Amino acid sequence: MGVNHSDSGAWVLVTGAASGIGCDLTTSLLDKGERVVALDYDEEKLTKVYTNHKTSLVCRYLDVCDVDGIARSIEMIRGEVGTIKGLVNCAGIYPVTAFLDITVEEWDQVLNTNLRGAFVLSQAVAQLMVADKVKGSIVNVTSTSATFCRPGVAHYGSSKAGLTQLTRDMALELAPYGIRVNAVAPGVIGTETVVNVAKLQGTEEHAAKLASIPTGRIGEVHEITALIEFLLSNQASYCTGSILLADGGLTLGIPRYQLGN
Repeated sequence: MGVNHSDSGAWVLVTGAASGIGCDLTTSLLDKGERVVALDYDEEKLTKVYTNHKTSLVCRYLDVCDVDGIARSIEMIRGEVGTIKGLVNCAGIYPVTAFLDITVEEWDQVLNTNLRGAFVLSQAVAQLMVADKVKGSIVNVTSTSATFCRPGVAHYGSSKAGLTQLTRDMALELAPYGIRVNAVAPGVIGTETVVNVAKLQGTEEHAAKLASIPTGRIGEVHEITALIEFLLSNQASYCTGSILLADGGLTLGIPRYQLGN
């Protein structure tokens, strides 16, 4: 399922493209013949990941915490590739720190990366879409942590709650221009970051997570990619302001058990 916009020569921007969901999405879009601008702050890793992709791909360094840098980068990308029809905000960080131990510096880093960066980049891209009269699509990757609390992620959850509301506000204001804005809210997905966090926290914490997921497993990255591709595509042409949950039932609030046991 490709993005399938009317302007087949236009491009989709993906942040956090060097790893995790962003990497899987970028690869999948390229495989479907889409033109993608892969953005990440780890320029070396970005280059290595996409060594074999020579066509329909532009890799560029981008620090989503650098507001001025975002403006310069988008202007350069617009001049280099032309029309932009889609943006996926995948970039994010996921530190786990007890509330009493979170420093202001760590709080700011998480909010600036996960929320402010998405706002600044989305605004810059939306302004171009409006100027170019492109009926584009913006997809934010938020999280079940936006509404579902657990210890250690007060800053992360707050950033994703903000991103969830930003998605709705953007959808409302950009609808008159034909720009759709939606989000995917993953639960526990087997990305590199989640796997590394699980190793640090130990098997007991990971087992507790699994016990809270009705489907009894963590999600796979490609399952999130498929939802993002759907929201980018014209198959979701009547969807805007939607937050698609993909959590295996985690946020249902009912632990896994059998009646009668």
